[in-house]
Amino acid sequence: MPNVIELINVNKTYGTRVKSQILHDLNLEIEEHSINSVVGASGSGKTTLLNIMGTLDKPTSGEVLIDGSNIKKMSQRSLAKLRNQAIGLIFQFHFLLEEFDVLDNVLIPSKIQGNNRPEGKEKANRLLDMLGLYKYRHYNVLDLSGGQQQRVAIARSLINNPKIILADEPTGNLDFNSSEDVYNIFKQVNKEYGVAFVIVTHDKHLVGRIIEIQDGKILKL
Repeated sequence: MPNVIELINVNKTYGTRVKSQILHDLNLEIEEHSINSVVGASGSGKTTLLNIMGTLDKPTSGEVLIDGSNIKKMSQRSLAKLRNQAIGLIFQFHFLLEEFDVLDNVLIPSKIQGNNRPEGKEKANRLLDMLGLYKYRHYNVLDLSGGQQQRVAIARSLINNPKIILADEPTGNLDFNSSEDVYNIFKQVNKEYGVAFVIVTHDKHLVGRIIEIQDGKILKL
């Protein structure tokens, strides 16, 4: 199966006078339609890895291919377009906008892309229905529970039909039952839409292939 993400000899170092190397000659392939859980101790490089996969950061050296495009050779504008079209991002803190209702929050990435057509709203409503949130579509996001807010963030990540969803501790603020719901949704979305998932987690709800990181290196696949 083709790769949607490929990292080749990736290194990441922060600092100028005092340097701190976070990732060390890291090689990793993420296949289409796959689910991958990234685990490791705090400070092992998990979030740095996810940020590089999401084009939010660039490696100090090495190559990163996202959906066949080498991010090192892309302008910031091209990276932003790639990120908006090919990648869905889900965070521990969902970053929903309190001034908008649920439906408008889901539609934000679509509007950034310049799509204000009725099909976009229809897709958002279908996603909310799939996630059990259709009746809440005109609620303010502050009126939802933490688990419901995270489901809104999942719908938002899917609105532009991404090939990849990157999730950073998506259940970190949720109770056990809500966490279970989120992981079941991930599996459902993977099956129905064929989206590849990379999930950074401390959770015990590990799904798919397990990628273990220690001191910026992949320990086990």
